[in-house]
Amino acid sequence: MCGINGFINFKYPKKQAKTILAQMNQTLAHRGSDDNGIYTHCQCYLGQQRLSIIDLKNGHQPMSYTYHGHTYTIVYNGELYNSATLRQRLKQHHIRLHTTCDTEIILKLFAVEGPEALRLFNGIFAFAIYETPTNRLFLARDPLGVKPLFYSQQNKALAFASEIKALFCHPRITPHVNLGGLRELFGIGPARTPGKTVYTKINEIKPGEYAWWQDGKLFTKTYFKLTSRPHTDDTATTIQTIQTMLQRIVPQQLVSDVQIGLMLSGGLDSSAVTALAARTGQKLKTFSVDYDGNADNFQPTDFSPSRDNYYIDLMVKQYRTDHSYKILQSADLCATLREALIARDYPAMADIDSSLLLFCRALKQDITVCLSGEFADEIFCGYPWFYRNDTANATTFPWAIDLSMRENTIARPLRTKLNIQDFVNKTYNKAVAEVPLSPTDSPADRQMKIYSYLTIRWFGLNLLERADRMAMRCGLEVRVPFTDINLVQYVYNIPWTMKNYGNQEKGILRAALKDILPAPILTRKKCPYPKTVDPVYTALIELQIQKLIADTNHPVWQIVERDFIIKVLANHRPEQTRPWFGQLMQRPQYLAFIYQIAMWLDEYKVILDLAK
Repeated sequence: MCGINGFINFKYPKKQAKTILAQMNQTLAHRGSDDNGIYTHCQCYLGQQRLSIIDLKNGHQPMSYTYHGHTYTIVYNGELYNSATLRQRLKQHHIRLHTTCDTEIILKLFAVEGPEALRLFNGIFAFAIYETPTNRLFLARDPLGVKPLFYSQQNKALAFASEIKALFCHPRITPHVNLGGLRELFGIGPARTPGKTVYTKINEIKPGEYAWWQDGKLFTKTYFKLTSRPHTDDTATTIQTIQTMLQRIVPQQLVSDVQIGLMLSGGLDSSAVTALAARTGQKLKTFSVDYDGNADNFQPTDFSPSRDNYYIDLMVKQYRTDHSYKILQSADLCATLREALIARDYPAMADIDSSLLLFCRALKQDITVCLSGEFADEIFCGYPWFYRNDTANATTFPWAIDLSMRENTIARPLRTKLNIQDFVNKTYNKAVAEVPLSPTDSPADRQMKIYSYLTIRWFGLNLLERADRMAMRCGLEVRVPFTDINLVQYVYNIPWTMKNYGNQEKGILRAALKDILPAPILTRKKCPYPKTVDPVYTALIELQIQKLIADTNHPVWQIVERDFIIKVLANHRPEQTRPWFGQLMQRPQYLAFIYQIAMWLDEYKVILDLAK
């Protein structure tokens, strides 16, 4: 994995432009410390930081290739899982390869086949290719948005980067946030409207989209989107197809020239990835995370009915993995909130982010690549909102059912201006209009397809962003087998009655794993990513909020209602404050989110435009 960046058509003197490019590259050094490189031609500047995974010696970037009089230069971030097939395709074009890295494959296939080559790639990627003599710049992102690609248009110039922070190296790109950005933050956060960010004039290439820049203009086009079609397989065939797909996908993603491991929580999804990986015969390193003090303070709830340890031990024993328990400290979790914010470039999931950051940092001590069970809940409908009566038939984003907490959080003078209820309604209706549906869908299938699409395209994109930023902050590559696009497309069209096989969440996936996983894991109720229940953490967050409240002139009070935060701080009964967006976002996480907003305004010197 890598960090990529660059710009074109800015009228900087060459010396200044090279300095800006060097600063952008250095800003992304955490994404790849093994190598770096730059490319300049006329007013095009490309930079790359490399984390070496495949062909450690020969994958230097930027990489160039001349074909039929045109020279193509690429900076690339990602992994392809069907490289062998693509190599054969290049042989048919009589194109020779000189490395075993994906970069050369993508570069040469693009030179030969143009944007149509994107439809051939099975993997996770974001890249930019500059073409001479046409002076065109091409940007592209993988179908589900596992890898990031942000950009900013400034008049007729364009800058792009793997992370927003690199764009701020440009003197002309500033961290402006207007009412639209605040609506994203408070209305539908931690999700975002695809293609948008909280910052004015900073966007992202959407998942499954590419863009051409030429002569000061940017043209975008969608090359992939989910399609709705009748599901003709019976239940037995569907179960077998899912199993066959997973048996192909997981081994493909174990290819690496560096040490690889697996995140193992003892839940259905990570256990499935571990079991399928173990069946390849490789000796596996597995890792789990917990918090000091959780054993003494854990109380079962409907959302978190059990701890992970028993189930992890079952998997370790059955598949004989080399397992490590990583124990985090509550004080570190609080202290890392600032770095998690910087990793994201805006406030999002508070300690849910910082805990993953700490876990990834611990993993990096042992491995460089790991596999995760992330995204199974998105495609197999594992979240509680698919099953709860108050959410399953709601006509809004399922993670934003109740806006009262969000509205109360907004500073009173801004509430009417933001009008987040109207914003959420309009955004939801626009999103639903894009959902691929089939005339043959039953009413239940229609509703569940809407929720499934929103979960994949909106909420899931936020979680993929979280995984990328927190892992790459530590120089760790995370691969996500459940984002295989063929699997996602197939499962999307499975009827709800079949997807809910056995009247159990993710029932069809459990059926596909019946002969692979221990019985207690097959029937285990979903438990969320572990969080600390140590009262020490809550006390630390409360202390920070007390200090913030005492600073009556802090800019956070321009957008956050201070009196409401005082009430939440004084109310220690969590049932009095409903979760912000889901079962993980309880009172301590809410207060941590407010703390992150304040840090964000300070750290990024955010320029608030509250007039429009």
